[in-house]
Amino acid sequence: MEQVKDFITKLFSADDWPARWVCGEWSSFHGWLYITSDMAIWLAYFVIPAIIIFFIQKRHNLPFLPVFWLFGAFIILCGSTHLIDALMFWWPAYRLSALIRLLTALVSMATAFVLIRDLPKLIEVKPDDQLKTYQLEKKLKLYEAEIVELRERLNIKSE
Repeated sequence: MEQVKDFITKLFSADDWPARWVCGEWSSFHGWLYITSDMAIWLAYFVIPAIIIFFIQKRHNLPFLPVFWLFGAFIILCGSTHLIDALMFWWPAYRLSALIRLLTALVSMATAFVLIRDLPKLIEVKPDDQLKTYQLEKKLKLYEAEIVELRERLNIKSE
C-alpha cells in the first residue's frame, strides 16, 4: 500500500529518472525523429475523435452511441501515450506514463468487449432513409452521365 501512496504523491515528479536526451546515446536525428513521429501520431489521435464527436453531434439518432464514445476515448488515450513519450525527452514522468497506459488498457478492453457484445446488432443495422436517398441520387448521377456519354457517341442532340 505504501508503494501505491508513493506512486500517487509523486505522479507528476520526474526526479527519479533522467530525461531521455541524457539517457543513452541519442543522436539529434534519432531523438527528433522519435519526437516528431510521436507528436504527429498524437495530433492524428486527437483529430480523429474530434471528427467522431462532430459526426455524433450531427446524427442525434445514432444507434450504439456508447461504442462511438468508447472508441473516441480509446483513441485519445492511445494518443496520450505518444504525447507523454515525446515529452519524456525533457520531462521523464514515468509514473504519469504508467497511469495513462493503465487507463488506455482499461478503455481498450472495455471498447473491445462492447464491440464484441454489440457486433451482431451492428451488423443488423439497416441504412436509414437519408442514406438510401443519397445512394439513389448517386446512382441517378451515374446514369445521367452514361446517358450523356451515349448521346455523344450516337450524335443525338438533347432537347
